[in-house]
Amino acid sequence: MPTPPKHLDYGVLNQLGGHLFRHAFLRGQQVFAEVFSKETITPLQFMTLELVSQNPGVTHSDICDAMASAPSVLTTMLKPLVRDGLLLRERIAGDGRRIGYRLSAEGEAWFRKIRPQIDAAEDKLFEGLAPAQREALLASLRHLTGRETQGGGND
Repeated sequence: MPTPPKHLDYGVLNQLGGHLFRHAFLRGQQVFAEVFSKETITPLQFMTLELVSQNPGVTHSDICDAMASAPSVLTTMLKPLVRDGLLLRERIAGDGRRIGYRLSAEGEAWFRKIRPQIDAAEDKLFEGLAPAQREALLASLRHLTGRETQGGGND
């Protein structure tokens, strides 16, 4: 990540959560791209594959809600995963209009192979923080985003 120019007067910017969140988000994107440079996957695709792998049959709207993403953004992002045969679209039983997603056998194998790299990305993202600082930051972010009580684990 580039070093911010020291000759600029940032005013209150470096005291504003929104400004700092933007820089943290960009750092996360850059770290992900670096760690996953040998794979053809974006952070949004990774998040989607994680949700689908943990929730086979999950619907488009549930994925959008879980990731705070617009349906059109998700549709565009899903196309290459479906086209490449990693993700399968299935009609939901009882409601032929709704579509659910699950990983294909190829998608499961590929995701299982690349998924461990996310730990390296997270370690690089939080480089320089003590373990207690990292956990405190993650706990604060879960609290701010209302995600303290949502399921999930570290498997």
